[in-house]
Amino acid sequence: MIRALLAAAVLFALPAAGCSEGVGDDNEALSNLVPVDPDAPAEVLSWPDLMPEEEMEAWQALNEGRRDPSLMSRFLADDLVEGQVGSFNVVEDLDGLIVRMPGYLLPLDYVERGSAREFLLLPYHGACIHSPAPPPNQIVYLRSIEPIEFNALWDPVWVEGRMQVERVDTELAAIAYSMTARSVEPYRGGRPR
Repeated sequence: MIRALLAAAVLFALPAAGCSEGVGDDNEALSNLVPVDPDAPAEVLSWPDLMPEEEMEAWQALNEGRRDPSLMSRFLADDLVEGQVGSFNVVEDLDGLIVRMPGYLLPLDYVERGSAREFLLLPYHGACIHSPAPPPNQIVYLRSIEPIEFNALWDPVWVEGRMQVERVDTELAAIAYSMTARSVEPYRGGRPR
């Protein structure tokens, strides 16, 4: 619980700036997606689970004023999108794991009105639209074999799929994880099914 609150505090404490729009479409990559085993159990993750423990501790120390602000330079890489702060440090144990996690979808391509096959899965509503993108290790690039329908971008969802440690660069954000979607469903009551 403390890690979840800390992650939210870290993400909302980032400086404000706008994200650019647009992203390239890679149809070949989508056609080569391997379906996720429908019977494999999924491990429930929260957003702090995507950040290595030592990085979480560094953010907490910065937020609480226990560390010199110069530590912030550790989270300013040249290859991030303008305004984005964070790192590509990942939790390697998540690579290949079937996971279930909550978030908000931001479509990157439109197959037809109200559906897409590529999304950013984001930890909070409005990420990358009204504020800078979250850190790379707090964004998941979501791909789906079949188009995913979405009704409202401000509604939270549960996403299941196979997590990969993979760097993906878009005009909106630099990203440290990707996922092949198995299912996307509305977030109801905060409880996984």
